[in-house]
Amino acid sequence: MSKGKRMYPMKIHQCQVRTLFLAWDQGLALESRKAVEVVNLSVSCTATCLPFSSVLKETPAVVGFSSKQAAFPITRQPLGSFGVVLCGSHDVEEEANERMLSVFSSFYQAKEKFKKELKIEGFLYSDLSVLASDIPYFPPEEEEENLEDGIHLVVCVHGLDGNSADLRLVKTFIELGLPGGKLDFLMSERNQTDTFADFDSMTDRLLDEIIQHIQLYNLSISRISFIGHSLGNVIIRSVLTRPRFRYYLNKLHTFLSLSGPHLGTLYNNSTLVSTGLWLMQKLKKSGSLLQLTFRDNADLRKCFLYQLSQKTGLQYFKNVVLVASPQDRYVPFHSARIEMCKTALKDRHTGPIYAEMINNLLQPLVGAKDCTLIRHNVFHALPNTANTLIGRAAHIAVLDSELFLEKFFLVAGLNYFK
Repeated sequence: MSKGKRMYPMKIHQCQVRTLFLAWDQGLALESRKAVEVVNLSVSCTATCLPFSSVLKETPAVVGFSSKQAAFPITRQPLGSFGVVLCGSHDVEEEANERMLSVFSSFYQAKEKFKKELKIEGFLYSDLSVLASDIPYFPPEEEEENLEDGIHLVVCVHGLDGNSADLRLVKTFIELGLPGGKLDFLMSERNQTDTFADFDSMTDRLLDEIIQHIQLYNLSISRISFIGHSLGNVIIRSVLTRPRFRYYLNKLHTFLSLSGPHLGTLYNNSTLVSTGLWLMQKLKKSGSLLQLTFRDNADLRKCFLYQLSQKTGLQYFKNVVLVASPQDRYVPFHSARIEMCKTALKDRHTGPIYAEMINNLLQPLVGAKDCTLIRHNVFHALPNTANTLIGRAAHIAVLDSELFLEKFFLVAGLNYFK
């Protein structure tokens, strides 16, 4: 990146738009009745997948699809069709419409069956008429940006044994969806050579990296957002507590947590993964894994994660977005969502302390009037492999699944970075 100037996203071929099911459940509230939005995302693709549809749920039987329909702004294809239908006669157009209605009917039936199988009540993605962005990926003209009002710095932090390229697709789809958004990305790399260090050491490195990046490019910051994967989310939260970062707290905008172990891995329901983490901690002498499993102190209230929960940070964001998958066995589902689990409720010794940590994290968010907590639950269509069995496939799918990432940002994600 040239000094002081943002590079435009690489011109890549746009992927064909496929089906993403999105269930929208409203009405969940915390103690102070502050609304919390809960969204279920399920990535599933079949031979009858349709492009994005603007058809409302109340009108499933739509007639009169025509080649003269307005092109969809993202795909530049006619709404509700696979491509342009050249109508040379009335009979040809009628035949095309009948064929399209047949495909749409099959899709609608498959969608209803899918909802019943997952027992989802609410709206699916294909029922939504408005997306997070209606701007084409590559606008005809790219105007020179005016950076006088400051830029939006987005800091991307990888997870355990990761590197700075892990979140490259996340960066790409945000840039494609928000052209001219005055975005500057810092793809953190300072910890990639030693993610097994303790969290304090990795916090210092990330904080130094952020401050040096801002000073090196003489950036005028209007907003700062963070996107973390796995262990990187804990490092981000730790950075927010440091005195040197205090100046930027009022500029915080969005915290997007992808499979973050915010409550550690104390109640991991996968014996295989727990054993693997224990062996890795012993072999690598890892301070971070020791802290994630609450074995860094005999007193749980003196463990790193509990003490971090007592410090301020998350309530300064406008949006706190927690993305979790029940298929992910590396990071417990409840830990990524910051909520209680059944095992903790039954544990009379550790459970109450666990509940205290959850309250420490959520109560400030509930009390902050300008902060909104959003949870996204993701279900992936994964092949039957060893990685799927141990839960690793779902853990990394939020990074390397183009299908999931494109749909997530088009349907909802881009709203958090506007």
